[in-house]
Amino acid sequence: MFSVKSSAVARLAAISLALAAGLAQAEIYKYVDPVTGAVEYTNQPKKGAVRMSTGDTLSEIPTGNKANRGGAVKVSTSANASAGTAAAAVDSSTQKTRDGTRRQVLADELASEEKLLNEARVSYNNGKPLPLADEGLGSPKYIDRVKQIEQTMRHHERNVASLKQELSNLRL
Repeated sequence: MFSVKSSAVARLAAISLALAAGLAQAEIYKYVDPVTGAVEYTNQPKKGAVRMSTGDTLSEIPTGNKANRGGAVKVSTSANASAGTAAAAVDSSTQKTRDGTRRQVLADELASEEKLLNEARVSYNNGKPLPLADEGLGSPKYIDRVKQIEQTMRHHERNVASLKQELSNLRL
């Protein structure tokens, strides 16, 4: 159910990592929601999250929940071995272009997440969504669907908050 959304989040994480690779090497955590299976990548430790091992290279970032999709993104951080030296210096205009691209990717993803959050809130209808044709109000199927909508809404709320935080951390 979350494969398209999760893969979009995973792609955002991969793009963010690729763009930020030249800026700093940070700890990355992977959290898989035990209820929905939604995957989140973050730089903040979280209960149940697993710290991803980077070693010398961050070799693969999965782009979805299925292990053998063959859709992994290769990211190399070996170019960062000379970070902090004159050889690793990037001119100001190149860095501004990279920062602008990163800001735009994050802003686009934020707009997408806000739209999805709004759709989930409309569907949730303050905890009383309209029952579908094959559901009765209060039936187990209806209750499960309400819980799923609420989980989806909370997931998008967390993503919106994370993206806003990431945008606020960017240098102007």
